[in-house]
Amino acid sequence: MRPVIYATIGVLLLILAGIGIRQAQNWRVDAEVRERDRAQEQLDQLLTAWESAVDERIRLWLPVLASTETAPSKFEAYLRSESPWVDSVYLWEPGEVLFPVEPFPENLPAIQTHPCVARAMAATGAEDEMQTARRYLACQHSGDQQMLLYTTSQAAELLLDADHPDLADRLIRDINPLSALELAHAADYRVNARRLVELRLQHTRAVQAVGREDLSEHWLAGMRQEILALDAPTLQSVLDLYTVGIKPQIAAAAGTPFRPDVSAMSDDDPLEARALRRLSAWQLVRDEDWLNAETPTLTEGPKLMIDSSSDPPTLLYVAKLEVGNLHGGIQVDQDGLLQTLFYVAGTLRQHLTVRDATDHVLMGSEDPVFVYRSFGRIMPFLQVGITEGAVPRVATDQTLYAQLGVIAIGMLVGVFALVNLVRTDREQVEILNRQREFMTRVTHELKTPLAGIRVIAENLEMGAYRDTAQVENYARIIIGEAERLGARVDEVIKAANGPAREDARALDLSRLLQELVVTWRERYATSGAPGATIELDAPQGLPMHGKVSTLRDAVTNLLDNALKYRREDRPLTVKVRAKVSGRHVLIEVEDNGLGVPAAMRTQIFEKFRRVEGPGRGMAGGHGLGLSFVSEAARVHGGTIECKVSRMGGSTFVMRIRRESRGA
Repeated sequence: MRPVIYATIGVLLLILAGIGIRQAQNWRVDAEVRERDRAQEQLDQLLTAWESAVDERIRLWLPVLASTETAPSKFEAYLRSESPWVDSVYLWEPGEVLFPVEPFPENLPAIQTHPCVARAMAATGAEDEMQTARRYLACQHSGDQQMLLYTTSQAAELLLDADHPDLADRLIRDINPLSALELAHAADYRVNARRLVELRLQHTRAVQAVGREDLSEHWLAGMRQEILALDAPTLQSVLDLYTVGIKPQIAAAAGTPFRPDVSAMSDDDPLEARALRRLSAWQLVRDEDWLNAETPTLTEGPKLMIDSSSDPPTLLYVAKLEVGNLHGGIQVDQDGLLQTLFYVAGTLRQHLTVRDATDHVLMGSEDPVFVYRSFGRIMPFLQVGITEGAVPRVATDQTLYAQLGVIAIGMLVGVFALVNLVRTDREQVEILNRQREFMTRVTHELKTPLAGIRVIAENLEMGAYRDTAQVENYARIIIGEAERLGARVDEVIKAANGPAREDARALDLSRLLQELVVTWRERYATSGAPGATIELDAPQGLPMHGKVSTLRDAVTNLLDNALKYRREDRPLTVKVRAKVSGRHVLIEVEDNGLGVPAAMRTQIFEKFRRVEGPGRGMAGGHGLGLSFVSEAARVHGGTIECKVSRMGGSTFVMRIRRESRGA
């Protein structure tokens, strides 16, 4: 019946553990769902706020394009400086682009037909370069600034061909500030931007020829920045000078091979890619369908036009303005917009990621995505997400581990209790079995003398023995059997009662052991064990506090066991030793008898536990003596240990306190 109960308890423990683990898993799933919903809500709120901010800015800026107080070029420069994600502005009426304007044209026919310039051109090739350069220089102030730039450029080229770069450098510097005029402001000074770029390139060649490579590289880098920031019409007019004249020199200075077939404008260069998108937007605005198409009003909201032919796509907000038939547009840059998103994201920016349709990371974290969504109306071709690093999994995992820990502890406690219950039950069964064996042995040993006494008494009663000597002999037998019977009864009573209830008092352990050795030396001599000896090794005067009767009985049991479990093939030798060890006293009883198997050296101190086998139990032990010795050591605050003797038998070591802990 008990195994069934234990199995039922085990199954119940497993069921409860399974339910607990399932509940913990459900809690983990629920926690992840809550975290995912929270992160999704955060992402939605971030994008909604960001899109609203972008739309609001565009709504505020577009009307300014129709203002007569602010020139579009200045407003464009302001937006670029204040909001790096703004690229260009556009203004048009159906059929006509008003801004950006075409670059200021160079009236080359008028310049070349001027009499002074015509004479210089006619002399080209007929006389040396220096003389022809002087002719062009003589024409510098014969017209406007265009004449000045043209004649200076022609003269500088002749000086460079004549290997006089120092003179070319001085010549170009002499016309400052025109030579240092920013390309974006060329039209404001009625100067052709292309002619200005050509003059700057001549200047870089001149300073490079006189050994100023560092200055030449600095000027080339500056021209690159200026050209790639130009409005689309002006950019288009000088683009060939950039790709053929500036970019190869920059590549050479950097030690990068220049390949004309692949070294035009590239999407891989951020500045060049942005310039290409500006050209793409300008082409859209110039297209007839765009110029004549109806666009929403500012009240209806700006419309976002997307040209996917470039990478990244060109983004242009357009709307009909509230002045006449004017239309306005603001071109925005994808990367700049994304940077503003990361800026407003605050602490969330480190976990933000932006990816294209192929899951390629364009900006932000490359960690696995936890939640994501598309950008919606702005850049619908991209996705934004929050990575797993934003989720506080440490706290979630700690809570989960705590729950699983409680389940595990409960399971362990249950298993431990079940194992303990089974073990205790087995121990109880084993003790009951040993008690039955003990009762059987004791009953047998009690019945034997009783039977002998009864037989002799019955014979005496019937007068079977009339000889006085026989009667006296059987009387002695009856007395011996009665004493044997009394000894067995005393042994059982002593085991049941444990050590005697007595007060601890001061005693001399050496003297107590000396008395026991003297007594047992006589018993060994009359025991029928030939050559049996007992020796004592203890210092004189070993004072301590203890229970005299209990200690005497404990040592007596050990000496009695040595006699019981002796070997028949050699004389019995017993050594009794006592010594001080700190606050304890060690009492050792060593013999050369049968010994105790290693597996039984701790079990023999349990009640009713005997070592079975051939040659054992010659005096009829019941497994109670060593149990008494163990209890005697315990009441003296000590322990008992069984070890292998150096003489081949056993050594019992009692370790007891010198000062008793109580009566």
